[in-house]
Amino acid sequence: MATITSSASRESRQGIAVAPPARTLDEQLIAILEAPMTPYQRTDEAFARKECELGALFMTLHGADARAMQFRLTACRPGDVLANKFARLSLERRARLLAVLFEVRRRHVKVAP
Repeated sequence: MATITSSASRESRQGIAVAPPARTLDEQLIAILEAPMTPYQRTDEAFARKECELGALFMTLHGADARAMQFRLTACRPGDVLANKFARLSLERRARLLAVLFEVRRRHVKVAP
């Protein structure tokens, strides 16, 4: 009886690096917001890390995408998991992150002809 193994499991056993499947922007942002604190990490450090990671991801957006994300996060509609998790951040952190999205939009407007 032959055993069928997937190519990914064969590659990982052979020491070949297998890239994880690509995640959507929402999945990446939610993963950051849900990330647990590391051992011996203070709460303020954990949230500062989350803010930094979210800001870095926001900086990769294009102008229209940043505008849509800014609207979505401020509208915070029921059922929008990302917006509701974002709303749990402190007011100061939310304001700084929304300012990052605004800055991304502003920068793209300057660049556009």
